[in-house]
Amino acid sequence: MTRLGQDHARLRRVLDLLEELLDRFHEGDEPDYELMDELLEYMDSYADIVHHPTEDLIFQRLIDKGVEPSEVFTIPMRQHAGLSQLTKDFRQSLLGILSEEVLLREDVEAAGRALVGNQRGHLIQEEREAFPLALEHLTEADWAEIEAAAPAVEDPVFGAPDPQRFKALYRQLVEQVQP
Repeated sequence: MTRLGQDHARLRRVLDLLEELLDRFHEGDEPDYELMDELLEYMDSYADIVHHPTEDLIFQRLIDKGVEPSEVFTIPMRQHAGLSQLTKDFRQSLLGILSEEVLLREDVEAAGRALVGNQRGHLIQEEREAFPLALEHLTEADWAEIEAAAPAVEDPVFGAPDPQRFKALYRQLVEQVQP
């Protein structure tokens, strides 16, 4: 749960950056599309490959134990696939801009805002409803089994940074913490 809490805090930072870039885009400016693409790649590669599968293991364990209400776990599990698709759709829009396709700015912005809004709502629901039930009902043995089955990939931006892969994102995060 500690790692999931850290992941959520880090994802909020990424969403805040993405929202700032969307605000610039809305104003008619050309934001840093490389940074936007890296934000989405990070969400795609880490959240979808490590974070969500770990949550799914926890939520499935709670369902198997008969913890009610089960919708508290089944809804976020279903949302994971939808969030992944929103990320892919918005990333495809950005790639279209970069390859000079004709796209309506409003459509691109709407895709980005949908992603940010859905992600934020998803995080809140998990933290307010699902995580407290997990802490209440899962035993040390449950946690050990979940940890053994969970993907054990280091966070490529916040954990063991890969500044070659996420150059723009890494640079932006470093700039934010410097006075």
